[in-house]
Amino acid sequence: MSTSCSGALRAATTKALLLLVVAVFVVSLSRPFPCAAAARDSLLRGASIAVEDHATDVLLSPDGTFACGFYVVSPTVFTFSVWFARAADRAVVWSANRGRPVHSKRSRLKLNGRRRALVLTDYDGEVVWNSTVSANATATATAARARLHDSGNLAVEDASGNVLWQSFDHPTDTLLPTQRIAAGEAMVSADKLLAAGFYSFRFSDYAMLSLVYDNHEMSSIYWPNPYYSYWQNSRKIYNFTREAFFDASGHFSSSDNATFDASDLAKNVAVRRRLTLDTDGNLRLYSLDEVTGTWSVSWMAFSNPCIIHGVCGANAVCLYSPAPVCVCAPGYGRAEPSDWSRGCRPTFNSSDDGGQPRAMKMVPLPHTDFWGFDINSSENLSLDECSTRCMSEPSCVVFQYKQGKGECYPKSLMFNGRTFPGLPGTAYLKVPADLDMLEIHIHQWQADSDGHGIAAIQEDIVGCGGMSSPEFLLNVSNASSSKSNQGKSIWFYFYGFLTAFFVIEVFVIAFGCWLFSNKGVFKPCQVSALDEGYRMVTNHFRTYSYAELQKGTRKFQSEIGRGGSRCYKM
Repeated sequence: MSTSCSGALRAATTKALLLLVVAVFVVSLSRPFPCAAAARDSLLRGASIAVEDHATDVLLSPDGTFACGFYVVSPTVFTFSVWFARAADRAVVWSANRGRPVHSKRSRLKLNGRRRALVLTDYDGEVVWNSTVSANATATATAARARLHDSGNLAVEDASGNVLWQSFDHPTDTLLPTQRIAAGEAMVSADKLLAAGFYSFRFSDYAMLSLVYDNHEMSSIYWPNPYYSYWQNSRKIYNFTREAFFDASGHFSSSDNATFDASDLAKNVAVRRRLTLDTDGNLRLYSLDEVTGTWSVSWMAFSNPCIIHGVCGANAVCLYSPAPVCVCAPGYGRAEPSDWSRGCRPTFNSSDDGGQPRAMKMVPLPHTDFWGFDINSSENLSLDECSTRCMSEPSCVVFQYKQGKGECYPKSLMFNGRTFPGLPGTAYLKVPADLDMLEIHIHQWQADSDGHGIAAIQEDIVGCGGMSSPEFLLNVSNASSSKSNQGKSIWFYFYGFLTAFFVIEVFVIAFGCWLFSNKGVFKPCQVSALDEGYRMVTNHFRTYSYAELQKGTRKFQSEIGRGGSRCYKM
């Protein structure tokens, strides 16, 4: 009897538990998940968002394209931002406090009712940012909600839907379709931590839409082309409208006649786009592939990044071959090994130990130009006359000389340096006459007269460790005329080996990309759009005569190895 009662009790208990599990499951289905419950398009008056809930408590636009909330800059650093929710890299299009991020604990965004509206506070309660209601709003205007629209615009509205404040009136580094940039407003580039950078996109004092570099010490316009007049750039000045925007089809227009189009213009008006002033100072228009969630560049202001001002800092030159490479001018060394925007500083003193000026000489840098900072300019001068002017002027550090008209441009600062084949003119750098500087440090595009003595120059741009000058390894063939046939044989095998290695490498890379992309292991091989025009290569090549190599290696004194050919250190 007791056995049967025990069995019946166990059966009843099991049945009750099953019914309880089913009931809990049904109730859970009848309620939205926490993430879904927090995903809303509006923040009502008196409500707030806590930084601890950043993964779930966000505002979503009705169509789900944009999200707004606390954005993770690092594990302990957050900004309150708007970003593309459907993009793989969650491109940020607006930030309230990119210059003053908040902590990952106890930070909060709250919607108040009166003039301050949205208020962002840090962990200690300090107000970091607030969206002061527009002065155009009535004195009795009360914020009823903050709403994220399908356009990506975050707006504070009253109970009737009237906009009291909107993020579209305060662009950061990105412009969205239908968003306008007007007089007094500017897009400002972001650095790697989303703080404001040195580049801006705004109307200049002449009411001309321009890209401006400003590092708080010097400022210059680099787009439209500063060498041209406004009519050569097809622009209008002193226009009173001062307004620019681009539409969903990818067409950009401005009141000063600036205009450009996306490469995929009108192919699909539903394409999501953004115009971003990137960290490197290049203005790019991006199109989103919503299937893959990746961005592609559909227009950019510069195909040659060396034209962008400040890309290498002061006393440096940007080489374009065809990727941008920063190098210090001869006699100068890196100011900050990890940041080329800090430029280079001289490794010499202009005066001797007694305070007397040192004798100087001019070092030629062919096909090189430093934009701006002209002391004066003249035409119909000989090279010697131009050199004399710079030598006699203490503030002159370099002069630009162009043959033909005899154009002479003495300069007080080496900035915005660039060099590439075909660039007219030569820059002549003023350095102490006794400065021990090898000619090989000077970048030139000139072929060796007899074809011998090809040298490979390697400079570690990224991790140079603060070296004032790069380390040069020269792979030198035997240049003696009595052994010319042996040298040709060595180079034949050398180039044959390189060619075979290159073919094999291309085949392996292509096969690997095809294999892994088909199996879903990796995404298709492609270069990130943000890396376009930005990465720095680490080596560059030129040819040298045997006499140059003999001089540079001090008659081949320091042999560091040998194989098919000998290697010497400069």
